[in-house]
Amino acid sequence: MTRKREDLAGLPAAEAAQFALDNDLGALFDKADVVRERRPAKMVTTLRLDLDIQAELEAAAHARGIGSSTLMRQIIEEWVAAHRDVPAPDQLGELVRHLDAARQAAASLTHDAAA
Repeated sequence: MTRKREDLAGLPAAEAAQFALDNDLGALFDKADVVRERRPAKMVTTLRLDLDIQAELEAAAHARGIGSSTLMRQIIEEWVAAHRDVPAPDQLGELVRHLDAARQAAASLTHDAAA
């Protein structure tokens, strides 16, 4: 039976797979366009983790059926995506806020000790 690429695209996955197993697809491949997707460049990096954290990561990755490096990459990619459009914190403002909180706590302790 001869089928066109469009016919195969509309088949359920199991039926298309069975057709591929039972037939020569050479003619379809001869007419196919090669589409090369550009993949982002990757970089290998080192990450120092406590052994207990590494063990938890490995267990979580195993439960998902993926490697621990893949899980770590997914976690980092999700974090970066979630924070991509968030402005960087104002470090000076954060420092002032923490110092003010410390000053208030010290004043409260001094007040409590005097009473």
